[in-house]
Amino acid sequence: MKLRRLGRTNIEVFPIAFGGIPIQRVNEETAVKIVKRAIELGINLIDTARGYTDSEIKIGKALKGIDKKVYLSSKSANRTKDGIYEDVKISLKNLGINKIDIYHIHGVNDWETFKKIFEPDGAYFGLLKAKEEGLIDFIAVSSHSNDILAELIKTDKFDVIQVSYNFIEIEPEEKIFPLALEKDIGIIAMKPMAGGVLPNPRLSLKFVLQKEFILPDPGIESIEELEEDVEVALNLTPLTHEEWEEIERTRKEIGTTFCRKCDYCQPCPQGIPISTIIRSESFLKRLPESTIRQGWFYDAYLKAQNCTKCGICTTRCPYNLPIPDLIEKNVALVKEYLGE
Repeated sequence: MKLRRLGRTNIEVFPIAFGGIPIQRVNEETAVKIVKRAIELGINLIDTARGYTDSEIKIGKALKGIDKKVYLSSKSANRTKDGIYEDVKISLKNLGINKIDIYHIHGVNDWETFKKIFEPDGAYFGLLKAKEEGLIDFIAVSSHSNDILAELIKTDKFDVIQVSYNFIEIEPEEKIFPLALEKDIGIIAMKPMAGGVLPNPRLSLKFVLQKEFILPDPGIESIEELEEDVEVALNLTPLTHEEWEEIERTRKEIGTTFCRKCDYCQPCPQGIPISTIIRSESFLKRLPESTIRQGWFYDAYLKAQNCTKCGICTTRCPYNLPIPDLIEKNVALVKEYLGE
């Protein structure tokens, strides 16, 4: 098994990272067992975020007594210098450590945010301060917009990026990877299974692992999932003809309804966060119950019920998705989940 170099950080990592979103959904004892087992199996980079409710805390408890080197990555969606600096300190406390290896500005998905983080009181300078004080080693950024991420890479201010990549979302192959490789920026591939939407998790992960310069970051919430992912990584082989045929079939089946989160459909006259609501299936699989029932996702669900099917979003979508129908379908899905 060959370790992967995470760009100019020169961190040598196991072929997959541990994605910390789903452990929000399990109790602390279970989460600790999963993280400890991941480390036993060789995973040496764990990714979490301030926004993942108690994920940092659970990971911190799992790390107690571990004598192996484990690299940690966390994130904050705070856009201000002081705000993200304070979030770094909270992350350190939650994780029970003195330094975090990689810290991301989380979800720079629109141009307003892009501009904000580089202002004198913006988040980038908060992470620069944290780095100068030895609280973090590397400054990183995540984004669901390939256009924005390309411009973030061009600033040459980030050592690591997180980008959505799977066999449906292949745009990064042309827009992101060449730019990042040119600057030797580490690439973490979030959502290698498209947030749980793709029907064959093993094949989905195998597809992403084919590119050795990428570190896939699958979300894991059970020992069974963990061991299956590790087995795929340890026994990686080229994709077969039959596997490529399955990928093409899945692309055709899902491609007509799969949202790439580009948000070209926005703004919605009714204020509906379209890319959020039409990805409800993924969120219902990954988010904690509290967020689904009363957090930002529930707010999106409430707004989505105001859809008038005006069709403006459909004219803007570069993938010709039937957005009003998808909104209606996903509102019904959430309503059923909530028992309303």
